[in-house]
Amino acid sequence: MADDDLNGKFCYFHRDLSHGSYGSDVTCLQQYLKHQGFLCEEPSGFFGPTTVTAVTRWQVANHLYPPTGLYEFTSRGLYAKKNNLPSAEELLALEVQAQGGIRTCIDVVCMDADGGEFCQIACLKRGSSVTDKMHLCQQACQVAAGEACDRVFPPTQPRKYKKCLSLVARSCKQACQKALEKDVVKCFPLKE
Repeated sequence: MADDDLNGKFCYFHRDLSHGSYGSDVTCLQQYLKHQGFLCEEPSGFFGPTTVTAVTRWQVANHLYPPTGLYEFTSRGLYAKKNNLPSAEELLALEVQAQGGIRTCIDVVCMDADGGEFCQIACLKRGSSVTDKMHLCQQACQVAAGEACDRVFPPTQPRKYKKCLSLVARSCKQACQKALEKDVVKCFPLKE
């Protein structure tokens, strides 16, 4: 599990996370905290008491005071900086810059086993860098794929849910790399 997709170094956090949050972004955060030595349990996709403790320990180690155990704006920004990624706010700024001008939009479609679609659209100014396009694509894909995992696997199937969530970052990275020229990204089919 040494590659960046499984150790949480390639996550996009589009929202604040706190006790009770769940989803692919929580799994990615947990993978990162585990790889960094702050979390001992396997990623579950649920932000419970052990994740609160791990986030608090990470915040203290990174001089974020006061440590709250909440994964919010300051923590998300530091994570992005440490991993050479744009923050969610920087990606949002790219989308805002594209409004009213000529733009390129990326449609991300994830399908579940029942044929349900989970879509995200991300737009940039035409002529934006491939790197910006890739980051925006991956963030949109991680949101759509996470929503698909949330729908397909109810809480009564925690093992399948965790497996689905564990595949999101890698699948999105691969899908975006393959499909960026087409401006349509189809992420992995989710199976029960």
